[in-house]
Amino acid sequence: MKTFENTLDKTFHFSSCDICDAACCKGHNGTIYSQLILEDFNEVSEHFPIVFMIGDLDYLKPVVLLTNGCDKCRYLLNERCSIYEKRPSVCKVYPLSPHLTNIPFIDLSCPAVGEKGEIIIDNGSIKKPFQHKVFKDYQNKYIDMHFHFEKFNKAENLKFLIEIRGNKFYKFKEDFEDEYLKLHLSSLKNLDKYFKI
Repeated sequence: MKTFENTLDKTFHFSSCDICDAACCKGHNGTIYSQLILEDFNEVSEHFPIVFMIGDLDYLKPVVLLTNGCDKCRYLLNERCSIYEKRPSVCKVYPLSPHLTNIPFIDLSCPAVGEKGEIIIDNGSIKKPFQHKVFKDYQNKYIDMHFHFEKFNKAENLKFLIEIRGNKFYKFKEDFEDEYLKLHLSSLKNLDKYFKI
């Protein structure tokens, strides 16, 4: 199970992905979905379904379904990513994760995070080559995403799609001539027997 921790004023090392069997790509380890911001939609929609969750305060949260909760990612072949250059940003930045506070979090359950290897976080700052555009001004990108979809946030616009490990996911019934909802609906081509709908 993933254990994300705030990196504020802390330093972490990262050794190598070669020391584990791609545990982060396997559904039984807890990887099911990851939240998206608007800039993720185009890249993600080609290979993964983009769906919506309803948050605690009834706001819409777009997420990418990475696994079906049981099996490994469909693109993991021989413990390596077969779409490495086109993988979602959540995969590109792992074991780091952007946060609303603009302070990155790190997954302490990743076997490569420890006291050996290259410094990945130095006193709360992401070191090269671990920097990624998703971390820049994440808070404002998240807020922009929230307000973009809030105008469509009506129960009659959504349809229940699938439940995985108690998490309910929804789709929009139409695209409302919105570029991001068009990408969402086109991405549903990636839902198949893998997700057991």
